[in-house]
Amino acid sequence: MGSIFGGRLRQNGQDILLYDVAETSVKKINQEGLRILDKNGNTETISVAASTDPSDSKDSDAVIIFTKCFHTESAIKSLRPFIKNTTKIISLQNGWGNAKTISDITGKENLLLGVNYVSGTLLEPGYVKQVGNPVAFIGRWNEPADEFTHNFSNILSATGVQTKACDDVITEIWKKLALNVATLPTATLLRFQAHLLVAYEPILELMKKLLHETIAIANALKIGIEYEERINTITNLLKNAVGAKGSMLQDSEALRRTEIDVINGAIVQAGKQLKIETPYNEAMVLMIKAMEENYLSLPEYSRPTVPV
Repeated sequence: MGSIFGGRLRQNGQDILLYDVAETSVKKINQEGLRILDKNGNTETISVAASTDPSDSKDSDAVIIFTKCFHTESAIKSLRPFIKNTTKIISLQNGWGNAKTISDITGKENLLLGVNYVSGTLLEPGYVKQVGNPVAFIGRWNEPADEFTHNFSNILSATGVQTKACDDVITEIWKKLALNVATLPTATLLRFQAHLLVAYEPILELMKKLLHETIAIANALKIGIEYEERINTITNLLKNAVGAKGSMLQDSEALRRTEIDVINGAIVQAGKQLKIETPYNEAMVLMIKAMEENYLSLPEYSRPTVPV
């Protein structure tokens, strides 16, 4: 995701640095350029700077965070000494919980939150595939959109990702969270591509139960999302996403840790605080955790090959 957004911003004339701890990817991008494969099968090569040195981010006007949730804290702490007090921090990550992690380090004053419906797949170091709907929402945390938010939404829109500056971005984040809660663990456990989730009635019923629990939590938190709108949107998205793989399925196939804690786990945690039962989400968390424990506990050389 960082490569896709960074590459598209660079194409539109922005001064961009891709910061990552993955030395292989950084070296490849610096030597051969960043390659992006689009949904039409065309590959573009983009010349963009990349670095593993956080000090190279010095004096940045904005930092967009795309790390997995469990790397958010270390990423922000590594960058914090080298960015200005006026630098905007923008989180376009999955799940719910990254905002608090970031604000505990940087404060809320320069923090923007957002959500996007672009999907990306790492094909090899320095080479990514861009799929999904080119739509995003950004805003301040419980504050109206300010001038920077509107300006930055225009900058992102110029890349082809139609971005809206929102006065209530939390609602948009929870709408995406509801989508992820219903689809990501089910696809992962079944090894299903997106369109198959609506091909079988039992799986559709399971997703509906996960969604009902999510709506109950959101409404208790006074976040206005509606069941009928969400289930209709989710089923339509899945029907049109033929061949697409969710990020959690991609992580599990690559034998990586998933983001279950900030997706279904966020619903379970909120349910405990609000005294609302969430048995279907809890079951998903337990099964994904067991799956992770199985493959992450094995020595790297003896991990099984997972069919892709």
